[in-house]
Amino acid sequence: MNNYVSDAVIRRLPRYRRYLKKLQDQDIQRISSKELGEIMDVTASQIRQDLNHFGGFGQQGYGYGVAELDQKLEGIMGLDRTYTMGFVGCGKMGQSVIHFINGNEPNFKIVALCDNRPEMIGREIEGIVVQDKESFRQRMRTGIDILVITAPARIAEEVAGDISGTEIKGVWNFGHTDFNVKGVKVINVHLSDSLHSLCYYINHPD
Repeated sequence: MNNYVSDAVIRRLPRYRRYLKKLQDQDIQRISSKELGEIMDVTASQIRQDLNHFGGFGQQGYGYGVAELDQKLEGIMGLDRTYTMGFVGCGKMGQSVIHFINGNEPNFKIVALCDNRPEMIGREIEGIVVQDKESFRQRMRTGIDILVITAPARIAEEVAGDISGTEIKGVWNFGHTDFNVKGVKVINVHLSDSLHSLCYYINHPD
C-alpha cells in the first residue's frame, strides 16, 4: 500500500462501496474495472489507479470479487469497527443527522448530545438526554471518538477550543465555518457548496 493517498481518492472510496453494495443486492459476484467504470461513469484506469494505492485486489481476466472488494474497502476505511459520537447542536439539522446515523450507520453509536438552548436541555432525543454545555464539556473528555457539530459558527468555534486534551479523534463540522484542531482530523461540511456547484453546471451545460 502506498503511504500517500490523496483526498480525491479517499473521497471516491465511499462511492465505490455504494455501487458494490448495489451489485451485491443484484447478486453479482464479480465485475471488471471496465464494467464498474461504466456503471459509475468513471474510467477503468481511474478505478485501477485508486485501488492500486491499497494493493489492487483484482485478478487479470477475472476482475474483482464484489463482496471481497467491498470487505477490503470496509477495512481500509476503518468501517469494520464501532465509533462513538457526540453531537453539539440539536436543532432541526442536528436531529436530522442524528436520525440518519441511527437509521443508516450501525457502526456509529451516538452517546452524548448537547445544546445551549434552555428549551432543549433535558429533552430526550433517540433515547439520549440533551446536556448543557458545561456537562457536555466534561463528557467530551472521554468516550467520544467523533464530535459532530450542527450548531452556528460561533458555537462551533467555541467547541473547537475545548477539543484539545480529549479522546476525540475526528470532527464532522456542519457549523458554517472552517476550523482546524491540532492532532484531530476535521471534515468541514458546507451544504451550499454542492448546491452552488449544481447551479454552475446548470448554467454551463457544455
